[in-house]
Amino acid sequence: MRRVMVIVLMGLALGSCAWRGALKMDCADFASRVHPLQRTVLEWQIRGEDPEDFPRADIELARRLAAPDIAKLEQDDAFLRAAPTPPRPILLLSGGGQWGAFGVGLMTELVKNHQFPNFSVVTGVSTGALQALFVGAGLDRDDAEGEAIRQALVAAYSPQKESDVVDRESIQALAAINGAMANLKPLKRRFEERICPKIYDPKSIAGQNGACLIARLRDPKGRKVLLGSIEAQSGEFGYVDVQELLQPYGDTDEDLAKATQCLAGAAIASAAVPVFYQQVRVDGRTYYDGGVRQSVFLASVAQAQQMAAEMVAERRRVLLEERGSTSAGETTTPFDPPSIYVIRNGPTVLEPDDYSVAGFETPRIDRKADALHAAQRGEAIMVNQLEVSSIAALRLAQPGGSIYFVSADGWKNYTPITGGETCGKIKPRYPNAMFIPEFMQCIMDQGRNRNRGTLPWTELCKYDGTETRTFCLKAPVGVPTRPTPSAPPPPAT
Repeated sequence: MRRVMVIVLMGLALGSCAWRGALKMDCADFASRVHPLQRTVLEWQIRGEDPEDFPRADIELARRLAAPDIAKLEQDDAFLRAAPTPPRPILLLSGGGQWGAFGVGLMTELVKNHQFPNFSVVTGVSTGALQALFVGAGLDRDDAEGEAIRQALVAAYSPQKESDVVDRESIQALAAINGAMANLKPLKRRFEERICPKIYDPKSIAGQNGACLIARLRDPKGRKVLLGSIEAQSGEFGYVDVQELLQPYGDTDEDLAKATQCLAGAAIASAAVPVFYQQVRVDGRTYYDGGVRQSVFLASVAQAQQMAAEMVAERRRVLLEERGSTSAGETTTPFDPPSIYVIRNGPTVLEPDDYSVAGFETPRIDRKADALHAAQRGEAIMVNQLEVSSIAALRLAQPGGSIYFVSADGWKNYTPITGGETCGKIKPRYPNAMFIPEFMQCIMDQGRNRNRGTLPWTELCKYDGTETRTFCLKAPVGVPTRPTPSAPPPPAT
Protein backbone atom coordinates (compact mmCIF):
# COMPACT_ATOMS: atom_id res chain seq x y z
CA MET A 1 0.00 0.00 0.00
CA ARG A 2 2.84 2.37 0.87
CA ARG A 3 4.45 1.74 -2.53
CA VAL A 4 1.17 2.55 -4.26
CA MET A 5 0.86 5.82 -2.38
CA VAL A 6 4.44 6.77 -3.28
CA ILE A 7 3.74 6.08 -6.95
CA VAL A 8 0.52 8.14 -6.84
CA LEU A 9 2.27 11.07 -5.18
CA MET A 10 5.14 10.90 -7.66
CA GLY A 11 2.64 10.92 -10.48
CA LEU A 12 0.86 13.92 -9.06
CA ALA A 13 4.16 15.72 -8.58
CA LEU A 14 5.26 14.99 -12.14
CA GLY A 15 1.92 16.24 -13.37
CA SER A 16 2.67 19.57 -11.72
CA CYS A 17 6.22 19.89 -13.09
CA ALA A 18 5.05 22.27 -15.81
CA TRP A 19 5.24 25.12 -13.34
CA ARG A 20 7.70 23.85 -10.76
CA GLY A 21 10.23 26.47 -9.69
CA ALA A 22 10.48 30.19 -10.27
CA LEU A 23 8.71 32.44 -12.74
CA LYS A 24 11.58 34.01 -14.67
CA MET A 25 11.22 37.56 -15.96
CA ASP A 26 13.58 39.39 -18.31
CA CYS A 27 14.67 42.97 -17.62
CA ALA A 28 18.25 43.99 -18.29
CA ASP A 29 20.10 45.50 -15.31
CA PHE A 30 16.97 45.32 -13.16
CA ALA A 31 18.91 45.09 -9.88
CA SER A 32 20.62 48.43 -10.58
CA ARG A 33 17.16 50.07 -10.78
CA VAL A 34 16.14 48.93 -7.29
CA HIS A 35 16.70 51.73 -4.76
CA PRO A 36 17.07 51.32 -0.98
CA LEU A 37 14.74 53.15 1.36
CA GLN A 38 16.30 55.66 3.71
CA ARG A 39 16.10 54.18 7.19
CA THR A 40 14.74 56.17 10.09
CA VAL A 41 17.04 57.29 12.91
CA LEU A 42 15.46 54.71 15.22
CA GLU A 43 16.17 51.91 12.72
CA TRP A 44 19.82 52.95 12.48
CA GLN A 45 20.07 53.02 16.27
CA ILE A 46 18.38 49.65 16.79
CA ARG A 47 20.66 48.03 14.20
CA GLY A 48 23.72 49.56 15.84
CA GLU A 49 24.77 51.26 12.61
CA ASP A 50 26.09 54.76 12.06
CA PRO A 51 23.96 56.62 9.50
CA GLU A 52 27.00 58.69 8.56
CA ASP A 53 28.50 55.55 6.98
CA PHE A 54 25.69 55.25 4.43
CA PRO A 55 24.49 57.49 1.56
CA ARG A 56 21.29 59.47 1.96
CA ALA A 57 18.87 57.53 -0.22
CA ASP A 58 16.20 60.20 0.15
CA ILE A 59 18.44 62.80 -1.54
CA GLU A 60 18.48 60.79 -4.77
CA LEU A 61 14.70 60.41 -4.65
CA ALA A 62 14.34 64.14 -3.93
CA ARG A 63 16.40 64.95 -7.01
CA ARG A 64 14.20 62.77 -9.18
CA LEU A 65 11.06 64.35 -7.70
CA ALA A 66 12.39 67.86 -8.22
CA ALA A 67 13.69 67.34 -11.76
CA PRO A 68 10.43 68.05 -13.68
CA ASP A 69 9.74 71.31 -11.82
CA ILE A 70 13.33 72.46 -12.13
CA ALA A 71 13.23 71.80 -15.87
CA LYS A 72 9.97 73.77 -16.08
CA LEU A 73 11.48 76.67 -14.12
CA GLU A 74 14.26 76.93 -16.68
CA GLN A 75 11.90 76.83 -19.66
CA ASP A 76 8.72 78.58 -18.50
CA ASP A 77 9.11 82.20 -17.32
CA ALA A 78 5.52 82.39 -16.05
CA PHE A 79 6.06 79.30 -13.91
CA LEU A 80 9.35 80.74 -12.64
CA ARG A 81 7.62 83.92 -11.39
CA ALA A 82 4.51 82.19 -10.02
CA ALA A 83 4.01 81.62 -6.30
CA PRO A 84 5.51 78.31 -5.05
CA THR A 85 2.89 75.65 -4.39
CA PRO A 86 2.89 73.28 -1.39
CA PRO A 87 3.83 69.63 -1.92
CA ARG A 88 0.98 67.54 -3.29
CA PRO A 89 -0.29 64.56 -1.26
CA ILE A 90 1.10 61.02 -1.36
CA LEU A 91 -0.94 57.81 -1.80
CA LEU A 92 0.14 54.51 -0.20
CA LEU A 93 -1.49 51.29 -1.42
CA SER A 94 -1.12 48.14 0.68
CA GLY A 95 -1.00 44.50 -0.28
CA GLY A 96 -3.93 42.14 0.16
CA GLY A 97 -4.33 39.79 -2.82
CA GLN A 98 -8.00 39.49 -3.72
CA TRP A 99 -8.79 42.22 -1.19
CA GLY A 100 -7.40 44.64 -3.75
CA ALA A 101 -10.93 44.67 -5.18
CA PHE A 102 -11.89 46.86 -2.21
CA GLY A 103 -9.33 49.51 -3.14
CA VAL A 104 -10.41 49.39 -6.78
CA GLY A 105 -14.04 50.06 -5.87
CA LEU A 106 -13.03 52.83 -3.46
CA MET A 107 -10.72 54.66 -5.86
CA THR A 108 -12.98 54.49 -8.91
CA GLU A 109 -15.88 55.85 -6.87
CA LEU A 110 -13.76 58.70 -5.49
CA VAL A 111 -12.79 59.60 -9.05
CA LYS A 112 -16.42 59.46 -10.13
CA ASN A 113 -17.37 61.87 -7.33
CA HIS A 114 -14.40 64.19 -8.02
CA GLN A 115 -12.99 63.39 -4.57
CA PHE A 116 -9.72 61.77 -5.65
CA PRO A 117 -6.78 63.92 -4.46
CA ASN A 118 -4.19 65.07 -6.97
CA PHE A 119 -1.38 62.82 -5.76
CA SER A 120 2.22 63.53 -6.74
CA VAL A 121 3.56 60.14 -5.62
CA VAL A 122 1.93 56.73 -5.25
CA THR A 123 3.67 53.77 -3.61
CA GLY A 124 2.48 50.18 -3.63
CA VAL A 125 3.36 46.68 -2.53
CA SER A 126 1.84 43.41 -3.74
CA THR A 127 -1.67 44.02 -5.06
CA GLY A 128 -1.09 47.70 -4.27
CA ALA A 129 1.85 47.71 -6.68
CA LEU A 130 -0.44 46.53 -9.48
CA GLN A 131 -3.01 49.19 -8.61
CA ALA A 132 -0.36 51.90 -8.41
CA LEU A 133 0.40 51.52 -12.11
CA PHE A 134 -3.17 52.41 -13.07
CA VAL A 135 -3.15 55.36 -10.66
CA GLY A 136 0.14 56.53 -12.11
CA ALA A 137 -1.11 56.18 -15.69
CA GLY A 138 -4.03 58.52 -14.99
CA LEU A 139 -6.85 56.72 -13.20
CA ASP A 140 -8.35 60.13 -12.38
CA ARG A 141 -8.05 61.64 -15.86
CA ASP A 142 -11.30 63.34 -16.87
CA ASP A 143 -11.32 62.08 -20.46
CA ALA A 144 -11.85 58.95 -22.55
CA GLU A 145 -8.37 57.68 -21.72
CA GLY A 146 -9.06 57.99 -18.01
CA GLU A 147 -12.32 56.07 -18.40
CA ALA A 148 -10.48 53.33 -20.30
CA ILE A 149 -7.88 53.09 -17.50
CA ARG A 150 -10.61 52.77 -14.88
CA GLN A 151 -12.38 50.08 -16.90
CA ALA A 152 -9.12 48.17 -17.31
CA LEU A 153 -8.47 48.29 -13.56
CA VAL A 154 -11.98 47.08 -12.70
CA ALA A 155 -11.67 44.29 -15.28
CA ALA A 156 -8.33 43.23 -13.83
CA TYR A 157 -10.02 42.67 -10.45
CA SER A 158 -13.12 40.98 -11.87
CA PRO A 159 -12.00 37.44 -12.75
CA GLN A 160 -14.57 34.88 -13.82
CA LYS A 161 -12.72 32.06 -12.02
CA GLU A 162 -9.68 31.70 -9.80
CA SER A 163 -7.55 30.22 -12.59
CA ASP A 164 -7.84 33.58 -14.38
CA VAL A 165 -5.40 34.88 -11.76
CA VAL A 166 -3.40 31.91 -10.42
CA ASP A 167 -3.04 28.19 -11.06
CA ARG A 168 -3.56 26.76 -7.60
CA GLU A 169 -2.28 23.32 -6.66
CA SER A 170 -5.31 21.17 -5.79
CA ILE A 171 -3.23 19.19 -3.27
CA GLN A 172 -1.65 21.86 -1.07
CA ALA A 173 0.97 19.49 0.35
CA LEU A 174 2.64 19.46 -3.07
CA ALA A 175 3.77 23.03 -2.45
CA ALA A 176 6.90 21.48 -0.90
CA ILE A 177 7.70 19.90 -4.28
CA ASN A 178 6.56 22.63 -6.64
CA GLY A 179 7.86 25.47 -4.51
CA ALA A 180 4.49 27.21 -4.02
CA MET A 181 0.77 26.65 -3.64
CA ALA A 182 0.03 28.51 -6.86
CA ASN A 183 1.88 29.74 -9.91
CA LEU A 184 1.65 33.28 -11.24
CA LYS A 185 1.65 32.75 -15.00
CA PRO A 186 -2.07 33.66 -15.34
CA LEU A 187 -1.45 36.86 -13.38
CA LYS A 188 1.45 37.70 -15.67
CA ARG A 189 -0.76 37.26 -18.75
CA ARG A 190 -3.56 39.26 -17.14
CA PHE A 191 -1.10 42.05 -16.30
CA GLU A 192 0.43 42.19 -19.78
CA GLU A 193 -2.94 42.32 -21.52
CA ARG A 194 -4.12 45.27 -19.46
CA ILE A 195 -0.92 47.29 -19.27
CA CYS A 196 -0.16 47.09 -23.00
CA PRO A 197 -3.07 45.55 -24.95
CA LYS A 198 -1.61 46.94 -28.18
CA ILE A 199 1.12 44.27 -27.92
CA TYR A 200 -0.34 41.55 -25.70
CA ASP A 201 -4.06 41.63 -26.51
CA PRO A 202 -4.30 43.09 -30.04
CA LYS A 203 -7.72 41.56 -30.76
CA SER A 204 -9.39 43.38 -27.88
CA ILE A 205 -11.04 46.77 -28.36
CA ALA A 206 -8.25 48.44 -26.37
CA GLY A 207 -5.63 46.60 -28.41
CA GLN A 208 -7.23 47.63 -31.68
CA ASN A 209 -7.24 51.23 -30.43
CA GLY A 210 -3.49 51.01 -29.79
CA ALA A 211 -3.77 51.31 -26.00
CA CYS A 212 -0.58 50.95 -23.94
CA LEU A 213 0.08 52.59 -20.58
CA ILE A 214 3.87 52.59 -20.95
CA ALA A 215 4.09 56.11 -22.40
CA ARG A 216 1.99 57.57 -19.56
CA LEU A 217 3.99 55.78 -16.88
CA ARG A 218 7.29 56.78 -18.51
CA ASP A 219 6.44 60.50 -18.70
CA PRO A 220 8.85 62.34 -16.33
CA LYS A 221 6.23 65.06 -15.83
CA GLY A 222 3.64 62.53 -14.69
CA ARG A 223 2.83 61.04 -11.32
CA LYS A 224 5.74 59.29 -9.61
CA VAL A 225 5.10 55.56 -9.05
CA LEU A 226 7.27 53.54 -6.63
CA LEU A 227 6.88 49.74 -6.33
CA GLY A 228 8.30 47.97 -3.28
CA SER A 229 9.69 44.44 -3.02
CA ILE A 230 12.25 42.38 -1.08
CA GLU A 231 15.52 41.21 -2.59
CA ALA A 232 15.52 37.68 -1.21
CA GLN A 233 19.27 37.15 -0.84
CA SER A 234 19.88 40.28 1.27
CA GLY A 235 16.38 40.47 2.74
CA GLU A 236 16.37 44.23 2.23
CA PHE A 237 13.36 46.25 1.13
CA GLY A 238 13.83 48.31 -2.02
CA TYR A 239 11.70 50.12 -4.54
CA VAL A 240 11.64 50.63 -8.29
CA ASP A 241 10.93 54.10 -9.68
CA VAL A 242 8.69 53.24 -12.64
CA GLN A 243 9.57 56.37 -14.64
CA GLU A 244 13.24 55.60 -14.29
CA LEU A 245 12.71 51.90 -15.12
CA LEU A 246 10.93 52.72 -18.38
CA GLN A 247 13.09 55.61 -19.60
CA PRO A 248 15.39 53.48 -21.82
CA TYR A 249 12.48 52.25 -23.95
CA GLY A 250 10.85 53.93 -26.91
CA ASP A 251 7.53 53.47 -28.69
CA THR A 252 8.37 50.68 -31.15
CA ASP A 253 6.52 47.40 -30.63
CA GLU A 254 9.80 45.76 -29.60
CA ASP A 255 10.51 48.44 -27.02
CA LEU A 256 6.96 48.38 -25.65
CA ALA A 257 7.19 44.61 -25.23
CA LYS A 258 10.52 44.88 -23.37
CA ALA A 259 9.22 47.74 -21.21
CA THR A 260 6.11 45.75 -20.30
CA GLN A 261 8.28 42.81 -19.23
CA CYS A 262 10.37 45.06 -16.98
CA LEU A 263 7.22 46.51 -15.49
CA ALA A 264 5.74 43.03 -15.04
CA GLY A 265 8.92 41.95 -13.29
CA ALA A 266 8.73 44.83 -10.81
CA ALA A 267 4.99 44.53 -10.14
CA ILE A 268 4.67 40.75 -9.97
CA ALA A 269 7.84 40.38 -7.89
CA SER A 270 6.17 42.70 -5.40
CA ALA A 271 3.22 40.27 -5.23
CA ALA A 272 5.19 37.03 -4.81
CA VAL A 273 4.33 35.95 -1.27
CA PRO A 274 6.80 33.16 -0.38
CA VAL A 275 5.33 29.64 -0.33
CA PHE A 276 1.85 30.86 -1.27
CA TYR A 277 2.80 32.15 -4.72
CA GLN A 278 5.45 31.08 -7.19
CA GLN A 279 8.88 32.56 -6.65
CA VAL A 280 9.75 35.38 -9.06
CA ARG A 281 13.21 35.94 -10.50
CA VAL A 282 13.97 39.10 -12.43
CA ASP A 283 17.22 39.18 -14.37
CA GLY A 284 18.42 36.17 -12.37
CA ARG A 285 17.65 37.50 -8.86
CA THR A 286 14.84 36.35 -6.60
CA TYR A 287 12.39 38.87 -5.17
CA TYR A 288 9.62 38.52 -2.59
CA ASP A 289 6.41 40.38 -1.88
CA GLY A 290 7.19 43.77 -0.33
CA GLY A 291 4.62 42.97 2.34
CA VAL A 292 7.07 40.50 3.87
CA ARG A 293 8.60 43.56 5.56
CA GLN A 294 6.08 46.39 5.16
CA SER A 295 2.39 46.43 4.29
CA VAL A 296 2.76 50.02 3.13
CA PHE A 297 5.95 51.96 2.69
CA LEU A 298 6.75 55.60 3.13
CA ALA A 299 10.05 55.87 5.02
CA SER A 300 11.89 58.74 3.33
CA VAL A 301 9.31 59.46 0.62
CA ALA A 302 7.64 62.32 2.50
CA GLN A 303 11.01 63.74 3.54
CA ALA A 304 12.21 63.48 -0.05
CA GLN A 305 9.09 65.33 -1.17
CA GLN A 306 9.92 68.20 1.18
CA MET A 307 13.57 68.19 0.14
CA ALA A 308 12.45 68.34 -3.50
CA ALA A 309 10.33 71.41 -2.71
CA GLU A 310 13.40 73.05 -1.12
CA MET A 311 15.51 72.18 -4.18
CA VAL A 312 12.93 73.74 -6.48
CA ALA A 313 12.69 76.85 -4.27
CA GLU A 314 16.47 77.25 -4.27
CA ARG A 315 16.68 76.86 -8.04
CA ARG A 316 13.89 79.42 -8.43
CA ARG A 317 15.79 81.86 -6.22
CA VAL A 318 19.01 81.43 -8.22
CA LEU A 319 17.30 81.84 -11.58
CA LEU A 320 15.41 84.94 -10.46
CA GLU A 321 18.62 86.43 -9.10
CA GLU A 322 20.43 85.72 -12.35
CA ARG A 323 17.66 87.43 -14.29
CA GLY A 324 17.54 90.39 -11.94
CA SER A 325 13.92 89.94 -10.89
CA THR A 326 11.86 88.58 -8.02
CA SER A 327 8.96 86.19 -7.69
CA ALA A 328 5.48 87.66 -7.35
CA GLY A 329 4.58 85.09 -4.74
CA GLU A 330 7.81 84.35 -2.92
CA THR A 331 7.28 82.91 0.53
CA THR A 332 9.66 82.50 3.45
CA THR A 333 7.32 80.21 5.39
CA PRO A 334 8.20 76.51 4.96
CA PHE A 335 5.39 74.30 3.74
CA ASP A 336 3.75 71.73 5.98
CA PRO A 337 4.60 68.07 5.30
CA PRO A 338 2.57 66.62 2.43
CA SER A 339 -0.64 64.86 3.41
CA ILE A 340 -0.48 61.07 3.26
CA TYR A 341 -3.39 58.86 2.23
CA VAL A 342 -3.34 55.13 3.03
CA ILE A 343 -5.62 52.53 1.47
CA ARG A 344 -5.43 49.24 3.32
CA ASN A 345 -6.60 46.66 0.78
CA GLY A 346 -8.30 44.47 3.33
CA PRO A 347 -9.35 44.53 6.98
CA THR A 348 -7.16 45.38 9.95
CA VAL A 349 -9.16 43.14 12.30
CA LEU A 350 -7.93 39.53 12.27
CA GLU A 351 -10.78 37.10 11.69
CA PRO A 352 -10.99 33.94 13.85
CA ASP A 353 -9.79 30.70 12.31
CA ASP A 354 -12.52 29.33 10.07
CA TYR A 355 -14.75 26.77 11.75
CA SER A 356 -17.64 26.76 9.27
CA VAL A 357 -16.17 24.00 7.12
CA ALA A 358 -17.95 20.65 7.07
CA GLY A 359 -20.33 21.67 9.84
CA PHE A 360 -17.72 21.74 12.61
CA GLU A 361 -18.28 24.18 15.44
CA THR A 362 -14.70 23.90 16.71
CA PRO A 363 -12.10 26.02 14.88
CA ARG A 364 -9.97 23.97 12.52
CA ILE A 365 -6.77 25.06 14.26
CA ASP A 366 -8.11 23.41 17.46
CA ARG A 367 -9.05 20.20 15.63
CA LYS A 368 -6.01 19.57 13.42
CA ALA A 369 -2.29 19.86 13.97
CA ASP A 370 -1.06 19.64 10.39
CA ALA A 371 1.98 21.77 9.57
CA LEU A 372 0.45 23.41 6.50
CA HIS A 373 -2.60 24.83 8.24
CA ALA A 374 -0.50 25.86 11.25
CA ALA A 375 1.81 27.76 8.88
CA GLN A 376 -1.14 29.41 7.15
CA ARG A 377 -2.68 30.51 10.43
CA GLY A 378 0.65 31.73 11.74
CA GLU A 379 1.16 33.70 8.53
CA ALA A 380 -2.28 35.30 8.89
CA ILE A 381 -1.48 36.42 12.43
CA MET A 382 1.94 37.83 11.50
CA VAL A 383 0.60 39.61 8.41
CA ASN A 384 -2.18 41.21 10.43
CA GLN A 385 0.30 42.61 12.94
CA LEU A 386 2.61 43.72 10.15
CA GLU A 387 -0.25 45.59 8.45
CA VAL A 388 -1.21 47.49 11.59
CA SER A 389 2.40 48.16 12.62
CA SER A 390 3.38 49.41 9.16
CA ILE A 391 0.56 51.95 9.19
CA ALA A 392 1.29 53.00 12.77
CA ALA A 393 4.98 53.42 11.86
CA LEU A 394 4.01 56.11 9.38
CA ARG A 395 3.15 58.35 12.30
CA LEU A 396 6.47 57.64 13.99
CA ALA A 397 8.25 58.70 10.82
CA GLN A 398 6.11 61.83 10.51
CA PRO A 399 4.79 62.97 13.93
CA GLY A 400 2.87 65.92 12.47
CA GLY A 401 0.99 66.54 9.27
CA SER A 402 -2.13 64.75 8.10
CA ILE A 403 -2.28 60.99 7.57
CA TYR A 404 -5.62 59.70 6.29
CA PHE A 405 -6.51 56.03 6.43
CA VAL A 406 -9.25 53.71 5.17
CA SER A 407 -9.64 49.91 5.27
CA ALA A 408 -12.17 47.20 4.43
CA ASP A 409 -13.12 46.71 8.08
CA GLY A 410 -16.84 46.05 8.26
CA TRP A 411 -16.76 43.79 5.19
CA LYS A 412 -18.25 40.85 7.04
CA ASN A 413 -21.64 42.50 7.51
CA TYR A 414 -21.67 44.43 4.25
CA THR A 415 -24.54 43.68 1.86
CA PRO A 416 -24.11 44.77 -1.77
CA ILE A 417 -26.33 47.60 -2.97
CA THR A 418 -27.97 45.21 -5.41
CA GLY A 419 -28.92 42.89 -2.55
CA GLY A 420 -27.99 39.30 -1.81
CA GLU A 421 -25.73 37.81 0.82
CA THR A 422 -23.23 39.67 2.96
CA CYS A 423 -19.55 39.39 2.03
CA GLY A 424 -19.06 37.51 5.30
CA LYS A 425 -21.31 34.68 4.13
CA ILE A 426 -19.68 34.33 0.72
CA LYS A 427 -16.04 33.95 1.74
CA PRO A 428 -16.36 30.91 4.10
CA ARG A 429 -17.84 28.82 1.31
CA TYR A 430 -14.40 28.72 -0.34
CA PRO A 431 -12.05 28.02 2.59
CA ASN A 432 -8.94 27.22 0.53
CA ALA A 433 -9.43 29.59 -2.40
CA MET A 434 -7.02 32.45 -3.01
CA PHE A 435 -9.29 34.39 -5.37
CA ILE A 436 -13.08 34.17 -5.11
CA PRO A 437 -14.80 36.10 -7.95
CA GLU A 438 -18.12 36.43 -6.11
CA PHE A 439 -16.41 37.69 -2.97
CA MET A 440 -14.23 40.12 -4.93
CA GLN A 441 -17.33 41.66 -6.48
CA CYS A 442 -18.86 42.03 -3.02
CA ILE A 443 -15.89 43.85 -1.49
CA MET A 444 -15.47 45.97 -4.64
CA ASP A 445 -19.03 47.11 -4.03
CA GLN A 446 -18.14 47.78 -0.39
CA GLY A 447 -15.26 49.96 -1.59
CA ARG A 448 -17.56 51.90 -3.91
CA ASN A 449 -19.96 52.59 -1.08
CA ARG A 450 -17.42 53.00 1.69
CA ASN A 451 -18.07 56.71 1.91
CA ARG A 452 -21.85 56.80 1.08
CA GLY A 453 -22.05 60.55 0.78
CA THR A 454 -19.11 61.41 3.04
CA LEU A 455 -15.36 61.06 2.59
CA PRO A 456 -14.16 57.64 3.81
CA TRP A 457 -10.90 58.75 5.43
CA THR A 458 -10.06 58.61 9.14
CA GLU A 459 -7.30 61.02 10.16
CA LEU A 460 -4.69 59.31 12.31
CA CYS A 461 -3.72 60.92 15.60
CA LYS A 462 -0.67 63.18 15.61
CA TYR A 463 2.28 62.95 18.00
CA ASP A 464 3.45 66.55 17.85
CA GLY A 465 0.93 68.16 20.21
CA THR A 466 -1.52 69.22 17.49
CA GLU A 467 -4.13 66.49 17.93
CA THR A 468 -7.58 67.64 16.93
CA ARG A 469 -9.75 64.55 17.32
CA THR A 470 -11.24 63.98 20.77
CA PHE A 471 -10.32 60.30 21.01
CA CYS A 472 -6.65 61.17 20.43
CA LEU A 473 -6.64 63.13 23.67
CA LYS A 474 -7.99 60.36 25.88
CA ALA A 475 -5.57 58.82 28.35
CA PRO A 476 -5.73 56.00 30.92
CA VAL A 477 -6.91 56.90 34.40
CA GLY A 478 -4.14 58.65 36.32
CA VAL A 479 -2.19 59.61 33.21
CA PRO A 480 -2.37 63.35 32.39
CA THR A 481 -3.29 64.28 28.83
CA ARG A 482 -1.30 66.84 26.89
CA PRO A 483 -3.41 69.82 25.81
CA THR A 484 -3.16 71.03 22.24
CA PRO A 485 -1.89 74.58 21.61
CA SER A 486 -5.20 75.56 20.06
CA ALA A 487 -7.61 73.99 22.54
CA PRO A 488 -8.11 74.04 26.32
CA PRO A 489 -7.18 70.94 28.32
CA PRO A 490 -9.92 68.29 28.38
CA PRO A 491 -12.13 68.29 31.50
CA ALA A 492 -11.12 66.00 34.34
CA THR A 493 -13.03 62.73 34.55
